[in-house]
Amino acid sequence: MISPKSLMKIATTASVVAMTVSVAVVPAYAMQDIAIEDTPSSFAATVDDAQNSSNSMPDNPNATLPETVSENISDDSTVVSENLAVTPEGDVQNIETGETVTDAQLVGTQSQQPDPLAKTDGESFLPVSVSDVKDAVEQPVKQSAEQSSLKGGSTVRLTKFESNEYGAHWGTYNGTKAFFDYRNNLFVQQAKGVIDVSSWQGDVDWAKAKADGVEGAIIRLGYGWGNYADAKAQRNINECKRLGIPFGIYWYSYAYDANCARAEGNDVAAKLRQMGVSPNDLKYPVYYDLEKWTWAGHTPPTNPNVYSGMADAWYGALQSAGYKNLGVYSYTSYLQGPLNNSNIYAKTRWVAQYGAQMGYNAFDTNDRGWQYTSSGRINGIGGSVDMNAFGNKAYVDKNNSNNATSYEVKGDMGVEWRSIGAEKSVIGKPIANEVCDWTQGRVNCYQNFENGAISWTPSTGAHYTTGAIRKEWARRNYEHGVLGYPIEDEKKLSNDWKYQRFQNGDIWSRGTKESRIVLYNLRDSFYKNGGYSSLGGPVADEESMGRG
Repeated sequence: MISPKSLMKIATTASVVAMTVSVAVVPAYAMQDIAIEDTPSSFAATVDDAQNSSNSMPDNPNATLPETVSENISDDSTVVSENLAVTPEGDVQNIETGETVTDAQLVGTQSQQPDPLAKTDGESFLPVSVSDVKDAVEQPVKQSAEQSSLKGGSTVRLTKFESNEYGAHWGTYNGTKAFFDYRNNLFVQQAKGVIDVSSWQGDVDWAKAKADGVEGAIIRLGYGWGNYADAKAQRNINECKRLGIPFGIYWYSYAYDANCARAEGNDVAAKLRQMGVSPNDLKYPVYYDLEKWTWAGHTPPTNPNVYSGMADAWYGALQSAGYKNLGVYSYTSYLQGPLNNSNIYAKTRWVAQYGAQMGYNAFDTNDRGWQYTSSGRINGIGGSVDMNAFGNKAYVDKNNSNNATSYEVKGDMGVEWRSIGAEKSVIGKPIANEVCDWTQGRVNCYQNFENGAISWTPSTGAHYTTGAIRKEWARRNYEHGVLGYPIEDEKKLSNDWKYQRFQNGDIWSRGTKESRIVLYNLRDSFYKNGGYSSLGGPVADEESMGRG
C-alpha cells in the first residue's frame, strides 16, 4: 500500500457527517443482535461536531500543517505528504518554497519508478487538495479539548485493534466479531483484524503481532514492473506461513495502459512463484493497488475505461498463472473519480477511508475490507501500521448455528441473487463458490445454488437458471456446449411450460422432466411464426437431416 494511502475528503471545517457522498445504510439483516463493545458513549455525538486540529493537515491528524503554502503551487495540485505537492502535470513541488523536487528517490526517473512510500519515509498520508490546505493554514480551526483528544495531531496513536480517530469501531454482530461505522451501522460480520505491511515496517516480530491480536496480513510484494520485490516480502510470507497467519498480497500499480498492467500482472505471478506462494496459500486475495501515482516524466490515467482495461489485463495475467483470488484496492475519492467504472467496482474488495463512515457503498457482499486507520500500534512492530477490518469471504447463514461451510456470492451474481430474493427464493443458497474461465479475452463465470445456477458474462450480464432447464444446460456442458450462456432469466408460461433464452438457442421445459432445445435458425423461425402463442412448446429436439 503506497503512502499516500488516500481517502475521500472529509470536511475540513465542517462536521464529518456533512459528507456529500452517499453512505451505505445497515442492511435489514443487520438490524438485529448487534452489540457495541468498548465504544465511548460520547463518540457519535463528538464525531458529529468534530473538526480538524488547528495544527494538523486536513484528513491527516498525525501530519503537521505547514506554516505557509507557496503561491507557486496551484489550487488544483494535490498535497501528497507533509512537505510535498504534485501538480496535475505530475511535477512534485516543495509546499512552502514551491521549488520543483528532482530527487530520484522521491520522484523516480524516466525509466525507473520510485518506491511510492519514499515520499513519507514509510508513513501513510492521505492526499488532499492544495486549496483545502491553504484554507486550513489561513483559517485554523478552534476546537474543544475533547475533540482534540480524538483527532488532535501527533498525540493520537491507536493501540491494537481499536476505534479509529473518528469513531468507527469494533463490536459484535450475531455472536461474532464485527466492525461498525461511528453510527453503529454494520460494515462486516465475522470480522478479522488485519494489518498491511511492507519493508518500511522492518523485521516484524510476527509471533508478538499474532499474540497482540493480528488475525491476518496483506503483504506488499512490489510495485510497477521490472523492479525488485519488496525487501521484506519473502520474510513476511515465510513468517505468516510458519505461524499460521492468514495472508494476502498487494501490488502497487504504476501502469498507464493495458500493456503495462499485463506486465505488472506477469511480474506478480513470477514473484509469487519465486517466493513459493501457491494459490492455495492465499487466504486473502492478491490486490491490485490502483492509486494516483507520481513518477517523473509520466502521468497516471484519468479515464475510467482505461483503468477498466488495465484491471482486465492484470487479472488475465494472474488468472492464466493459476491465481484466481483477486481484488482491487483503492481509496474512496479515486473510486468516485478515475476508477468510476462498473468493472472496477465489481472487482473492488478493499478500500481505504480513515473517516467516520465508509463512503464507498458499492460492495456486494461481506467479502470486503476497510482500511480504517494508519495510526495502529502492534507489538512486534516499531512504528505505525495500517489497520483493517475484513469480513469473512462467505455468504453467512445466520440461522445456521454451527456456521457450516458457506460460500461467497459477489459482483453481478450477488446483485442477481439478491434481486430474486437471495436464500428465500427458488434458487436457494449457494453450494459452491463461483467458477470462472478466461476465454477470448474475457472472463465468464457461473455459480451453483441449491436449486439452480447463476451465470455471468460481460456481454450478457447475470441470469439465473433452475429445474429441468438447468439440468439440460448442465448436460450440454455449460458455456462450452452449443448453447452458450443465458441472455435472459427463465420465464414461465401457461400449461406448466418454462423457457429460457441462451446465446445460441433456447431451452424449453414442461413440468419437472421434459426439456427440449431450439437452436439458431429454427429458433428465429419459431418466433417469426408466432412462437408459443401460435405453435405451443416444442415436443422434440431439432433433428439434423444432412446438407444443413
